Amino acid sequence: MLEDLTRRYGFVALIGILLFLVLFSENGILDYMKLRKQVRVMDLSISRFEKENVTLKTEIDRLQKDDRYLEEVARKRFGFIREGEKLYRIEK
Repeated sequence: MLEDLTRRYGFVALIGILLFLVLFSENGILDYMKLRKQVRVMDLSISRFEKENVTLKTEIDRLQKDDRYLEEVARKRFGFIREGEKLYRIEK
């Protein structure tokens, strides 16, 4: 009788320890869940950066091939003017 009781409690304790280790130890289920969340966040970042790369490559291509667009960008971003033109700045 005492032996059966000891075996039962021993088995329950062993199961409890194993369950604790599976859940809370390093590389346990909780760590796995945290890592999966990090992977999802990184996948979203990668997707965003890939879209930005496509946009930037398109911009580079357009700047290299379209002279009118290059002139427009130079005028707007850098305040360039053509020879003989005058630039008037109105400040508020």
